[in-house]
Amino acid sequence: MSEPMTEPMSEPLYVPALPARLGALAAYDRLAPDVRTRVAPLWSVPPRVGGARALGTRPFRPLDPDPSALACHLRTALRRLTVVQRGLPAWVDAFHAEDEPWHLVTEFRHGLAGTPLRPVTGVERDVRQQVATAEAARASGNGLGVRVFLRTLPDERLRDEVGVLVERIGFARCPVDLLLDVGGVVDEHWPAEKWALRALGLLGPLHHWRTTAVLAGSFPRTFPEGYGAPLAEAQRFDWDLWHMLVDGPERPRARVTYGDYGADHTGGVDRPSTAGGGSPWGVVRYTTDRTFLLGRVPAQGPDHAEAVRALVREIVEAEDFRGAGFSEGERWLASCADGSGTAGAGTPAVWLRAGHVQHMAQVVRGLRRHS
Repeated sequence: MSEPMTEPMSEPLYVPALPARLGALAAYDRLAPDVRTRVAPLWSVPPRVGGARALGTRPFRPLDPDPSALACHLRTALRRLTVVQRGLPAWVDAFHAEDEPWHLVTEFRHGLAGTPLRPVTGVERDVRQQVATAEAARASGNGLGVRVFLRTLPDERLRDEVGVLVERIGFARCPVDLLLDVGGVVDEHWPAEKWALRALGLLGPLHHWRTTAVLAGSFPRTFPEGYGAPLAEAQRFDWDLWHMLVDGPERPRARVTYGDYGADHTGGVDRPSTAGGGSPWGVVRYTTDRTFLLGRVPAQGPDHAEAVRALVREIVEAEDFRGAGFSEGERWLASCADGSGTAGAGTPAVWLRAGHVQHMAQVVRGLRRHS
């Protein structure tokens, strides 16, 4: 890892929701310093074992058979996050490690002390988790985040639930952030803007929120149907949603910070860390001002390197490619395209890492232009 960052962060420009896995951690670590200082990730600790599960959906019973191993899993994630953040603030959501809420008291108190990490809670969490989160935030002095998943049209019931939660954690007397998570937005006709505006109207007056962020994800969950040129293209509806909120006629009174799921789909944070195997296919990706460029490529086989380089060349030769000097992501793509890199054609993990790096750099550039 690099040296600690010395430039303090004001309120972030951008909140990407990322899994606390080595690939995403490495992507954040490879951002240029002037980009990193404006990015505050919402890190989600992935499940340790078992099948994929959805953030915000509380299981009927604990899903991890080994509470001690789960506590160690959380402890390791917190250590890695502390190292990669280098003194810059970020949120950490341990939803997938909350099968046994009792261990959060110990792990949060010790794991967050002296770090820039802000724990996350929500209305669907166990009361013990909510209290443990507030206690950790009070001890660290960094505040905490309230993550609200918008899976239905928000109403007064949600307002009342969040109000009760705010009162319950009020003893911490620390800054609190509102993290509105709209989830997947892959259809221009989906009423995401209406839901977000409704939630902001209901929840905004409940508290003097330090940061109010709206997160959504538009990266496709499935591979493009074919593979090879031409590249597939997917609209960045999450980017459109934020613009409709901040530039539209009903824009909220509070400043709304942009958030998304990086260069991956919203379910990318829900896969367990120990998932074995892997698909024989992967996706090389690139983020333009308004779209994702996608290419389906083989992850193995005698000709996979040639196929990967061919698709990457399509990206590098596209009109919207920003050049190898823009970020570490573009540098890797350019190197892969001309065969000059030492890492070869990469793997699905490398393609995703490069995708996250260039995506986050592009988002920060777009937000700077907007402001």
